[in-house]
Amino acid sequence: MKAELIDVSECKKNLDIEIPQEVVDQEIAHIAQEFARRARVPGFRPGKAPVGVVKTRFRDEILSEMMQHLMPKYVGDAIEERKLEIVQAPRFESVDYSPGKPLRFKAVFEVYPNLNIENYVGIPVEQVSSKVENSEVDASLKKLQEEMAELVPVDEQDRTVKEGDFAEISFNGTIEGSEEPPVIGQKAVAEIGGRTTLKEFSENLLGAKAGEEKTFTVQYRPDYPEQRLAGRTVEYKVTIDTIKQKEIPEINDEFAQRLGDYKTLDELKAKVRQDLERHKNENAQEQMREKLLEWLEDNNQFELPETLVEKQLQIRVQRLLRDLARQGINPQRLDVDWAKIREDQRQQAVRDVKGSLILEYISDKENIGVSDEEVEAEIDKIAAETNRAREKVREVLSRDSGLDRLRGQIRNKKTLDLLQEKASVEPAQQ
Repeated sequence: MKAELIDVSECKKNLDIEIPQEVVDQEIAHIAQEFARRARVPGFRPGKAPVGVVKTRFRDEILSEMMQHLMPKYVGDAIEERKLEIVQAPRFESVDYSPGKPLRFKAVFEVYPNLNIENYVGIPVEQVSSKVENSEVDASLKKLQEEMAELVPVDEQDRTVKEGDFAEISFNGTIEGSEEPPVIGQKAVAEIGGRTTLKEFSENLLGAKAGEEKTFTVQYRPDYPEQRLAGRTVEYKVTIDTIKQKEIPEINDEFAQRLGDYKTLDELKAKVRQDLERHKNENAQEQMREKLLEWLEDNNQFELPETLVEKQLQIRVQRLLRDLARQGINPQRLDVDWAKIREDQRQQAVRDVKGSLILEYISDKENIGVSDEEVEAEIDKIAAETNRAREKVREVLSRDSGLDRLRGQIRNKKTLDLLQEKASVEPAQQ
C-alpha cells in the first residue's frame, strides 16, 4: 500500500492512497465466490453459476462491496501508523479504479489541533463582588410578600371592576365562520390590566358588576400560541361571577412566623441575607471562571476543526428553536434576520469549541480525573435539585452517553477551579 499524507492545514488532512492490484484482485475474487454461492442467475441452478458469469452480471455490486471493505481498512491502517487523532470518519474522494490496476483514492478528514498552552497560571482576573445590599434584602422580602398575597372577594355589593382587580369569570366563545365546539371556561381568573390578560377582556370587563354579562369579540393574532385560536375571531359571552382583589400581608414578625421557624422579622431578614450571599457568591465564582476561560480563548490562537464547530452550531440553533417553541413562538413567523442569528450563533460555537479543547488540554496536563464517587455525588445533587428519584436520574443519564457528558462536565469544573486557584486575582473596582 502507498499512502501519502498531505497537510492541507493544521487540522485538515488528506491521505492519497493506492491499494495494490493483487490485493484488489484477491478481494474481488473472494467477494465473487460469496456472490456465486448465493446468487440466482437465469439458466443456472442456485449457487451453481460460474464465477466468471457472476463477476460479469454483478460487476457493480462486487466492486462496491470491494471498496467498502478495503478503503476504510487501509485508511484506518494509515491513520493508526501515523498516530493521527481524527475528529470523525474520513470522507472518500477521487476514487479511481480500472480492472487490472491498483485502486487509488483520497481520504479527507480533520484532526484535533496540537495544542501547547503554557499561559494558564496567573491569569489576571478581577474579583467579582458578592456583597449583598440592604435594598436586595428588601426586594426579596417584597417578592415573598407578593407570593403570600391572597385573592379575597370585595365587600361592597355594588362595587364595579377596577384596574388591578381579579375577576372570576365564566365564558362561552363562538369561533366565527366555524362549526367547531365553543371555547368554554368556568371559574377562570382574569387580572384586569394584567400582562397575561387579553386587552379585550380587560377593556370590556372594566366597570362591570358581579353577575353582569358582557358580549365582545377577540381577534387573535396569527402567531397566537394556541393554534386552534391563532388568526381566528371569537365572539365571547362573559359572566362576572365574583370580583376579587389582592390582599397583601404586612411585613412584620407575624409575616415572618408564617414563612417558617422564625420568631421575628429580623430572623427572617438574616436568613434571606444568608441565602442571597450564598447565591451571589456562587454567581461571582461562576463569572470569574467564565472570564478566565475567555482570557485563555483570546490569548491562545490555533485552528479549530470545522466539523466540531458545525456540530456545536447545530446544537446551539436547535436549542434556540426549542426555547422559542416552549414560549409558543413559531420561528417561521418571526420577522428576523436568520442569517445574522446563525452567524452570531456560529461565533459562540467557535468559542464553545475552543474553550472545550483548552480545558481538555489543561485537564490532561494536570492529570485531572473524575472518580465514580464524584459522578454518583453529582447524580444525587441533580436528583435533589429536580426532586426526582436518583435511580430515574441515573437511568436518563445512561442514555446517549449522558454519563460520559456528566463526567466531562465535572472534569471541566475541576479544571476551572484549578485555574481560579492559580489566577492572579485583582480587587473589584469600586
